[in-house]
Amino acid sequence: MIEFNLFLIDYWYLSFPLFLTIILWSRHEMNRGGNKISCSDLTQLVNKNAASVIDLRTSDEFDIGHIPNSVNMPHDDFDNYSHQISSDLEKPIILICSMGRQSASIGETLMKMEYTNVNILTGGIMTWQQEGLPLVTK
Repeated sequence: MIEFNLFLIDYWYLSFPLFLTIILWSRHEMNRGGNKISCSDLTQLVNKNAASVIDLRTSDEFDIGHIPNSVNMPHDDFDNYSHQISSDLEKPIILICSMGRQSASIGETLMKMEYTNVNILTGGIMTWQQEGLPLVTK
């Protein structure tokens, strides 16, 4: 480990661009697909701004339990459902998946469609459940 640290110091002109690239890449990945929001942010957006909540999980996962008033538009079949999204490009949209990872690709799609208020629930439905928030079952 000491040798590695010495290498980084001795060859700082190589190390610095590497670390800068890693930092910029991680920052880009964190912001990919929309704003990351917490469960309490989701609740506020729904209550105050009538945000649309879109659950991207499969229909079977959605039926087991979903956030109240959310709409199921499975990630793999999103193109067939996208016409159901509000035509108001400024209305808040909240994307939910299992753990918060799949939402980014759909968020990017929505942003390309010029939606300006795309949000992603950090940690997905797993975080919602861990915080003990209610789920609706069919």
